[in-house]
Amino acid sequence: MSLQSLAKRKLVIADDDSDSRTMLAFLLEQEGWEVMEAKDGKEALEQVLTQQPDLLILDNRMPELTGAEVYQNLQARGIKLAVVLVTAYNQVDELASSLGISYFVNKPYDITKLLTTIESAYENSPSS
Repeated sequence: MSLQSLAKRKLVIADDDSDSRTMLAFLLEQEGWEVMEAKDGKEALEQVLTQQPDLLILDNRMPELTGAEVYQNLQARGIKLAVVLVTAYNQVDELASSLGISYFVNKPYDITKLLTTIESAYENSPSS
């Protein structure tokens, strides 16, 4: 058994909607994740830099920095982690593609699809 399998998987939920963060945090803790939350883009960037999560769930429309700006900042720093882009934006696939993000889900969430997407992003993460 590897040390990685013993350690709890960590993720950051970056979303300015507190109800959405709370619901997702509850669901993902039930799935065995250690969850940290960020209410805006600046806080999301700080959380990723200090906590070094395995995965980032990233809303695009947030105060301080958009999800796109957070992702571009992480890329510029050479930080590689699994990212799932979530947004109510109609063309989420186009936005994700333009950023080079492979995993995305539209809001409102289809919970089963969201959980499947998170697992796929984690399993195919550049850091794993």
